[in-house]
Amino acid sequence: MIHPSAVQIVRNIEATLVAVVEPAVQTTTARSALATIGHLLRHVALRIDQEGQILTDDIAMQTALLRDIAAYFATIGDGARADAIHGVLADATDTDLPYPSLAIMGDRSAQLGGAIQDVLILLQQQRAARQRDPAYQAVRTAIRDYLAAQVVAEGALIHPAFEDKGPRR
Repeated sequence: MIHPSAVQIVRNIEATLVAVVEPAVQTTTARSALATIGHLLRHVALRIDQEGQILTDDIAMQTALLRDIAAYFATIGDGARADAIHGVLADATDTDLPYPSLAIMGDRSAQLGGAIQDVLILLQQQRAARQRDPAYQAVRTAIRDYLAAQVVAEGALIHPAFEDKGPRR
């Protein structure tokens, strides 16, 4: 492991700002800016520490959801849409890619999320025709459950960095 870690460096920057810079800051605007910098440094530290796992979990959830959605489209006779989803899954889970940095994982998650968004728009357009179909309802519920889980996961990066830490800009 590289010492100090990136998280330790960010936390030391924040501690130095609090111990050295904050006592010398006199104006409300400067104090507010310093508080905002502290919030953002804590947010960066949390992202360094947790974002990889959050993205790994998100990609796994998106992949499972898209497989279920592809199966749904296959059962209603829309093989072209099912094949397109399988193509997105193949592109986003290519094992020949380099080590999955946060940027690569973020791109993969965004690619899968874009496919989910496209499907959701299509399903919303089909609501009147399919709303009584249990398979349609199950797919819509699965998408809602995924979106709710995504909001909770992202909250793990926001709440500890910003709540109960003073004013924000």
